Amino acid sequence: MAISTIGASALDSGVSQLGKNLIQNGSFVVAQRGTSFTGLGTAAAYTLDRWKVDINNSPQARVTITQDTDVPSGQGFASSLKIDVTTAESAAAAGETFHVFQNIEAQNLQLLAYNTASAKTMALSFWFKSPKSGTHCVTIDNQDGGSTYIREFTVASADTWEKHSVTFPGDTAAGINNDNGTGLTLIFPLINGTTYQGTANTWTGSGTQWSTSNQQNLLDNTANNIYITGVQLEVGSVATDFEHEDYGTTLQKCLRYFRAISQVSNEDVTVASGHIYQTSRAWLVSYFPVRMRIKPSISFTGTTTDTLIRHAATGSTGAATPSVQKEGTTSIAFLVDAAFGTPFTVGQACELEITQGSNNSAYFFSAEL
Repeated sequence: MAISTIGASALDSGVSQLGKNLIQNGSFVVAQRGTSFTGLGTAAAYTLDRWKVDINNSPQARVTITQDTDVPSGQGFASSLKIDVTTAESAAAAGETFHVFQNIEAQNLQLLAYNTASAKTMALSFWFKSPKSGTHCVTIDNQDGGSTYIREFTVASADTWEKHSVTFPGDTAAGINNDNGTGLTLIFPLINGTTYQGTANTWTGSGTQWSTSNQQNLLDNTANNIYITGVQLEVGSVATDFEHEDYGTTLQKCLRYFRAISQVSNEDVTVASGHIYQTSRAWLVSYFPVRMRIKPSISFTGTTTDTLIRHAATGSTGAATPSVQKEGTTSIAFLVDAAFGTPFTVGQACELEITQGSNNSAYFFSAEL
């Protein structure tokens, strides 16, 4: 029986190039830390998964970032990242910057062949809704190579969803390390002082030039709202249709860098399981659904009264904040050590739980770039 084949040209790009997007959560569907982040502008902070706000030299502007449902019509998007200006900044000082960005893990970028004559061109496409028409910038920062490449794009109509695409030629003079650190950073500047301004359409060696002097000040009015969605960075000189992943695939990618365990649907949630180590101490282990980038840090938000050690079929007692004892990229082990009202039975199995109704409490495991 004859066997026929179908070439990639006969398939839709979204099918024939699965996994083409070097950006993670480009449609902003995953939001493990929450869906609203207020008062941003005093320090760097992660918001929706994999996306971070960064500042330099304490700009006056403050913003709220939310996961929003305002999206371009008919494009298959359900969410966008909304930047709402809450405190305006009329003009940025020379050393002030305020931008939204995503770091990309270096070992995922080896296919670009940077620092060789074969360095690959990348195409960036995204949907953008700006409060201003005119020139805006987007930048690739080669963190390992210490170089940046600025591209300008033009917004035709303010407060209107528009799709933009630009290309970034490969960096033939600076490489990307083959490790689990940051390789490239994709930057959307909101304000950018003269110290950090440079020339478009060329790789520069300073590594701190994130816009041209034509960049709009998008934070100069509290009426300003900026929206972004459909961010895709792919190898090639032509931007293809956005690859809409299923939610589970996008979440799994994000879990390499951050995991949140919180109470949902008014049910107890197990954080870790283990055994009673001493009459007032429990030894517990939590296994990660995917291998994390590095050993994560652990933090708890909420109140310890929202947690409990379940150590018998009918009994439970309040839990203290865990003390990390051993951590790796696949699991983390910690002790819960406190003076409990009822002594534990040594050797008994137990679980650390977040209790029903404690919607403001969560354990965070972070291995972010």
